[in-house]
Amino acid sequence: MATYREIHGKAIKSLGTDPTAETDAGQIWYNTTSDTFKSIVDIAAWSSGSSLSTARQSQGDAGTQTANLCFGGYVTAEVAVTEEYNGSGWSTGGALPAAKNSGAGFGTQTAAVYAGGGIAPNSAATDTTTEYDGSSWTAGGALNTPRDQVAGFGILTAGVAAAGTPDGSAVSGSSEEYNGTAWVAGNSLATSLRGGNNAGAGVLTSGLMVGGSSAPGAAVVTVQEYDGTDWTAGTDLPAAKTGVATSGTAQTAALAFGGYNPGGQLNTTQLYDGSSWTTSATLATARDGLGGSPAGSTTAALAVGGRTPPISALTEEYNFTANTITAAAWAAGNAMNTTRRYLAGLGTRPAALAAGGSTSSPGLNETANSEEYDGTSWTEGDNLNTARIGLGGAGIQTSAIAAGGRTPGNVEEVAAEEYNGTSWTATPNLNTGRRYVAGFGASETAAVVAGGTIGGAPGAGTPQTATEEYNGSSWTAVNSMNTGKNATNGNSCGVETAGLFITGDAGVEEYNGSTWSEQNDLNRAAPGNGGGVAGSQTAAVYAGGASVETNCESYDGTSFVTSASLGTGRSYSGGAGATSATGTIFGGYSSPSSPKTTGATEEFTAETSAINVKTLTQS
Repeated sequence: MATYREIHGKAIKSLGTDPTAETDAGQIWYNTTSDTFKSIVDIAAWSSGSSLSTARQSQGDAGTQTANLCFGGYVTAEVAVTEEYNGSGWSTGGALPAAKNSGAGFGTQTAAVYAGGGIAPNSAATDTTTEYDGSSWTAGGALNTPRDQVAGFGILTAGVAAAGTPDGSAVSGSSEEYNGTAWVAGNSLATSLRGGNNAGAGVLTSGLMVGGSSAPGAAVVTVQEYDGTDWTAGTDLPAAKTGVATSGTAQTAALAFGGYNPGGQLNTTQLYDGSSWTTSATLATARDGLGGSPAGSTTAALAVGGRTPPISALTEEYNFTANTITAAAWAAGNAMNTTRRYLAGLGTRPAALAAGGSTSSPGLNETANSEEYDGTSWTEGDNLNTARIGLGGAGIQTSAIAAGGRTPGNVEEVAAEEYNGTSWTATPNLNTGRRYVAGFGASETAAVVAGGTIGGAPGAGTPQTATEEYNGSSWTAVNSMNTGKNATNGNSCGVETAGLFITGDAGVEEYNGSTWSEQNDLNRAAPGNGGGVAGSQTAAVYAGGASVETNCESYDGTSFVTSASLGTGRSYSGGAGATSATGTIFGGYSSPSSPKTTGATEEFTAETSAINVKTLTQS
């Protein structure tokens, strides 16, 4: 005889604390602490991801949410830039052989295809195909029909290119199949269209083309399905759109998001099951001409770039999951009491220290001012004995050293000073005086000063490679850097046996306590100077830049990827923090007009996720 439990299922658990495992999704329990019934539920949401290094629209895309490839596109002209996404940030990949936009992109991050598309001038239609192997592009077989605004889907050895325009006005109904070597003409579309280069989803035997336009600006609701042989009409979109992006592995499981209709850019997302469309979470930023994740899924997708307008570098991640994902971000803290640039920044979070710098314009106006940060606000500390700019700082708030720099009268300073958390005291001089030096180290007795310039204005002079270590009683010259660097090129972080010097045009080098070694460069194009640095040799951030930039890149000890942008654009700022996750950036140059400096403080928080626990109520 069946028991009550066998008929009605398991008893609801009584728990004092909520479960934290994603595998508990769908379970119901009684929380004895809050006296409520609760459950973990899956929800769909878009969250911010790290921005592209190069903003663009009408690019090609391939891959998934955590292994995506963005290539080509249009900025003020066609570009050849390729970027790779690892689920955290973007890094530079191998450039296309020729700049173009609006071609058919499909495949994976390590086996991608870019076919057709437009080249300068006037986005002239092409028949060229290129293939990506994870590092570089090589020529593939030519399309039979040159075209621009062409849609694609599939994999490198079994792909489809369809629709488009051969001359900028006519629309095409032709489709072709790719076997990894050559294109073969397939059957015609049910409806001729400009496809939109990221409007395809699925695989060769189960493909989908979503929306498009029948003439410039004339968006359609048309959906077309491909079974490997024939095209047939699918269920129309709820509303007309062109310039849409997609994610999905089959025509029965696809997402379509973003796009454009005569009303403007769209933020809508729709899910297709092969017979009907349902509405899902909306993008935070409406846009068209964006990229997607054509090899992705309906539970994990990526929206990349596009036109908002203007042209965008934004990345958003779509997840249908039991977790709420909060993107990495910079949060504003209270401002410094004295605005400045070319300062020494050191310490940790929540205990940072700012010393010296240039306070205003015209002129550089060297200051001796120092301030301490407690994670909430800045308070005045004891002043340096020697006012200066472009000085190097190392250590923590209660055990720090500042050395070198430029003093009034345009002097390359040799003086060094120690800080014990209360006052600055003169110590032995550097062996070589220089300005715009960088410093790093764990304390005043284990510090390094490196690089700098001799002579010249900021950014000028002769870059130096000299490195000196301080043991608490004297400075010792040690092995030099491979390339001369100074703190207007970038800056440094880390400890005496694991230091890091990041610049935009003179490379990146690591110090192991004995020698310097060259590492992978930043993704941003040279010069890319002036960023503030915080963190350690294996977890650092480089934020801002000489053009009062907000962009940021993170370093994991091997390579750089883009990360969350600063709230306040700046250059020549100070930085503190033991790792990138606890990085703090403060001060800097913020405007070409007087006083040119800022006291803005921002703190970095890495991406987090939390289980979606919901309290059950009657309604």
